[in-house]
Amino acid sequence: MQVSVIHDYLEDLDTILRFFSEEELITEKYLSLGAKSVRINRLEETDDGFLVETQRDMPANVPGMLKSILGSDNTIKQSEKWCWQEDGNLLCEMKVDIIGVPATISGQMVFSEPASGPATQNKVAVTISSSLPFIGSALVSFISDDIRQQMQAEYDFLREALPQLAE
Repeated sequence: MQVSVIHDYLEDLDTILRFFSEEELITEKYLSLGAKSVRINRLEETDDGFLVETQRDMPANVPGMLKSILGSDNTIKQSEKWCWQEDGNLLCEMKVDIIGVPATISGQMVFSEPASGPATQNKVAVTISSSLPFIGSALVSFISDDIRQQMQAEYDFLREALPQLAE
C-alpha cells in the first residue's frame, strides 16, 4: 500500500532542513510527535548530502486483533539518505523498521523550491507491505493509517515551529 502527500511550506529549504539534519531539532520534532525517547544513532555529511539514523519509542494505538503483533509501544528505527540532485531538488530515501513487526516500510521525500507557489514543497511517498498471511492486510492498513496521521502531525508541527526558527 502506498501513502502519498504533498506539503507546502512558506520557509526556504535551508530552514526546513534544520529539522531533518540537526540533532537537537530532530529530537525536538520526534518528542513533540509523542516519542518517549529519541536517539540519533548516526548523523554525518556525505559528498552529496547527509545520512541520518534515528531510533525512537512510540506508543501504539493498536486494534485488538493486532495487539499480539504490535504491543502497546513500538521501537522504530529510521534510516535516511539525503542527496542533492542535479536539478537542485533534495531527495531523501528512507527505510523504517518497526522492531519485531513483520512489515516493510520504505519511501522517499523530494524537497523542491518551485519557481512559483510555495517557497518549498515536499512530495512524500511511503510504501508499506507485509508477507503475513491473513492478518497482513489488516496490519498494512493499520500502519498506513498511522503513517498518514504521523505525516500530518509532523507537517502541523513544522508549520508551527518553522516561523519561530526563522526569526
